[in-house]
Amino acid sequence: MDKLITVKGFMRIFSVLLLIVLIMFVTNYLLMKNSTQRLYEQMKENNRLIVSGIIQSIDDTFKDINNLIYSIDTLPYNPSDNQEVDYTNYLLYKDMHKLITLSSSHDYIEEVVVFFDQSDLAITSKGTIDLNEFFNEQYKNKRNNAMFWTSFFSDEKPLEIFPAKTYMKKVSGDNYRSKNLITIAGNTQFSSKNIIVFLDVDAMLEIIDQKTMMDETSFLILDQNNNIVLTTEEKINLGEVVRGLYVDEGEQTILKNQIYEYVVYKSDYNGFTYINRIPIQYTTVASITDDQQTIILISGIITLLLLFVLSLYLFRPMKKVSSIIGGEPNWKSIYRSILHLKQDIIKYKNIEKTLQSELNRHIFIKAMSEGNSKNENYLPLKGYFSNILKDRQFILLKFGFDRKSTNDVEDCKEFIERGLKEELHYRTVFLRNDIEFLILIGIDQASERKYVIQSIQKLMERAQISMKGDIYAIISKPYDSRIDHLRTAFQDITYTSLYRNVGIDSMLYDAETIQHTIQIYFPVEKIEKLPNLIVSGKENDAIHIINDIIKENVDMNIQRHQFLAILQSLLLYMKRHLQLNKDDQHQLYTLEMNFDSNMRESQNLEELKLSFMKIVKFVIEKGTQTKKQESKLNPVFIAQYIELHYMDNLYLEHMAKITETSSKYFSKYFKNAFGVNFVEYLHRVRINYAKEHLKNENTTIAEIGEKVGYLNATTFASTFKKYTGLSPTKYREKIINQDFNYKHNSIQIKRTGETK
Repeated sequence: MDKLITVKGFMRIFSVLLLIVLIMFVTNYLLMKNSTQRLYEQMKENNRLIVSGIIQSIDDTFKDINNLIYSIDTLPYNPSDNQEVDYTNYLLYKDMHKLITLSSSHDYIEEVVVFFDQSDLAITSKGTIDLNEFFNEQYKNKRNNAMFWTSFFSDEKPLEIFPAKTYMKKVSGDNYRSKNLITIAGNTQFSSKNIIVFLDVDAMLEIIDQKTMMDETSFLILDQNNNIVLTTEEKINLGEVVRGLYVDEGEQTILKNQIYEYVVYKSDYNGFTYINRIPIQYTTVASITDDQQTIILISGIITLLLLFVLSLYLFRPMKKVSSIIGGEPNWKSIYRSILHLKQDIIKYKNIEKTLQSELNRHIFIKAMSEGNSKNENYLPLKGYFSNILKDRQFILLKFGFDRKSTNDVEDCKEFIERGLKEELHYRTVFLRNDIEFLILIGIDQASERKYVIQSIQKLMERAQISMKGDIYAIISKPYDSRIDHLRTAFQDITYTSLYRNVGIDSMLYDAETIQHTIQIYFPVEKIEKLPNLIVSGKENDAIHIINDIIKENVDMNIQRHQFLAILQSLLLYMKRHLQLNKDDQHQLYTLEMNFDSNMRESQNLEELKLSFMKIVKFVIEKGTQTKKQESKLNPVFIAQYIELHYMDNLYLEHMAKITETSSKYFSKYFKNAFGVNFVEYLHRVRINYAKEHLKNENTTIAEIGEKVGYLNATTFASTFKKYTGLSPTKYREKIINQDFNYKHNSIQIKRTGETK
């Protein structure tokens, strides 16, 4: 059974390799066949273009010869009986010589002969000669001798082309050289001249230039009677080609047999037929094909042997692997085992990556928080820090998301990493808690920090849209890439979070742009009125004072810790006379805890103000309800009554009567509840209102004293000075100067913020 499994496994490998090789061989064979066919077609096309040029050149040659004969025939020289025959022949010779020289075909014109009827004198391009001597001595041909041409021209003959024949040309003495010449002869009605033109076949064949034509091809020219005028091959049988062949002038046709393909073209000028014979199978191409097939066959045999050896070589390790992982020695079983192993490796790598990331995050954040370079937490971080931050300087950035956001932590981290990759050379992102990320950004020089800020602003704009929640960022100053600077950069982040200016609209807080302010807007006289306004039900006035204080401080661009201290102070003043049951106390405690959480965590000023105003409205609501209590002996009622009647003639007995108690008991109760006696408290309320009148009205001091309950101007002035240290007149002047300086300083602070 084991042997069968082994043979089966080996055959699988061999079969797969054999299939691959067969596909390769078939593909190569088809490619070879197609390339050979394309080569043959390309050769045919090139040959066609060459032959077309040859035909055009020969046609032009015959046209030129025809024009030459016509020009000679029209020369005004005819035989006469006068004494100037020799001179006439001389003139004819000179003009004929010029015409031959000017002819474009003069390179292959062997000779031109002109003679007249009843004359034995021939005129050639070289002079005059006896007609018999020329044909019997200079250019000898057994058939085409002087008698033949005399007989030929006995009648008027049209232009006729004689096939190429061999003439013996006299060189010198008894030395002759054979010349293959085409003869063109004829006479016309224009004159009695008999004209014969001899064309050098060898010179014309140079026009054809067989080297440019395909090997094994032939080219020949037939006249109107299918006689061969010119051919590149002597032994050629055209019987089956021209038999019954009819081709219109200017047309082309193709004939084929088992061996050759004939491209036949008939000239529209002289009716000559041009034939280009092309072999169906080129010997050169066939030999190349046979060689390639032989190579393929030999390589196939060698490949089969190599396949057998390679199959044995591959099967041995596969058998060892199968013995380790179990199962049959085949690729399918091994693949399944490797796939399971790969999945396990990926799983454990992810676990390792998560653990390492968490460990790095813990070490990194703890090192920044504790900040001692000699601390043992810095030791594992040194090597890690040098690997992740190779730039000359770095910037520490904190990204924070709204706690109310429903975005997944990993989604937030992926968004930050993707956004930073597009714009910056960030190094790593650490999750500090569920909503905050710390990012190290590498820079080469401090001037790159502006570009970093611009890129972060773009990222925050995209986050507002895609992450659907508030996002803020705090950026540190640039520091050299040293491990001990991590703590300093983290302190920048912490300091900026606590002490940043509240008048900045952007959610990007920069450690370099914090403006330290000393002045704040905290109008004590208005704030002291808040409890009385609340218990007296003047909700709109109280909210107006609070909003005015918040707005003025935001406009002054005070720091966050100052702003929070102002809000907390306002809460303390508002709760001064508030009396609550247990349920209301618990509800107020919940609101204050929520406000305290927002003070520590919220980066959004509007969200912080909203949380604060919830407490304000709750306090106002409960203060108004206290007003309706049945018992009049309570701080809320007493404060509200004084707030409403401070301008009247209030005295201790009157208040005791109002609260339905004795003067002595009321005095003791009032001091325990308010911390001061009744008269002291009343003077303070009246003086606070007097301050408002002095600040906002231009009425006289006496009139203001009457408005706040002092019928005597001197009493008002002395009491006012006692509690403020200034007379009413001096106080008014001081308030005017302070108001001018305050507005001037506010403008300066705004301008400074805009410039930065």
